[in-house]
Amino acid sequence: MKHFDENYKTNLYKTIENIESHSQAEIVVMVKKSSSHYKHVSLWFAFVFMIVVYSFFMFAPIEFNVYHMYFFVISSFLLSYFVHSLLDSFRSLFISRLAKQKSVEISARAIFQKAGIGHTKNRIGILFYVSLFEKIVYILPDSGAESAIPNAEWESMREDFASIFVTKNVASSLLEKLNAYKFVFNKYLHPIYNDINELADDLNIDL
Repeated sequence: MKHFDENYKTNLYKTIENIESHSQAEIVVMVKKSSSHYKHVSLWFAFVFMIVVYSFFMFAPIEFNVYHMYFFVISSFLLSYFVHSLLDSFRSLFISRLAKQKSVEISARAIFQKAGIGHTKNRIGILFYVSLFEKIVYILPDSGAESAIPNAEWESMREDFASIFVTKNVASSLLEKLNAYKFVFNKYLHPIYNDINELADDLNIDL
């Protein structure tokens, strides 16, 4: 994942540490290349493409060798499947926004549970799940954090973080947005004396 290297991770963890030192918020940031492989979409694309190729051989005003026809039809399926699977920008055109949002939400909620983000004492864990292929940031707060911060602030935050994908450097923009909301977390989740960091900043959960 471009820009999300080890140096970036170090800066990310410092940013999270800075936010948590000024509030009770327990921040977890997870960046994934994609929330789903969408293999079914590639299979459907390959199937339709194969039917088009087969139809050409069947109805073209030219007589083809049956073995050549068989070879080209099967090859068209395999080639179109792999091309569709490998080219993210092309594959994205065949996946609806709703399907992408659903995949991101399912993945984010699974990570929230598996990482134990909902196990903090005051229920103030907050997951920032960034899915690069879908270009979606899913913000999932635990009940304590959600109730402490007004809905208007959450809506504003979600809209603001969605804008990182219109910038040239998504990684840098993500850090800027996190830093910008440090004051929001400080305002509604006031820091307390001897606050314990209950969630590791470098969580890496595979589903």
